[in-house]
Amino acid sequence: MAVNFQSWLDPLIILMALPGALAGVLWMLFASQTNISIPALMGAIMCVGVATSNSILVVQFANEQRSELGLDAHGPRSRPERRGCAPS
Repeated sequence: MAVNFQSWLDPLIILMALPGALAGVLWMLFASQTNISIPALMGAIMCVGVATSNSILVVQFANEQRSELGLDAHGPRSRPERRGCAPS
């Protein structure tokens, strides 16, 4: 994924969504008193897939918004403004 996004940060953000999805699956299995079975594991795999797809879309949208606003790393640099007394 680092090659696709040309960044190490974007795949890390995408992977950070997966523990939350798995925690949600385990919480709902506990809340509904369902045993871990093959259908439950298939549902967990589907949930992780949906969470991954959603996080990819969110990262792509954020990158598009950053590029439209000119907030990319290779955008125009602004110089710091110096304040204070002017030398005489």
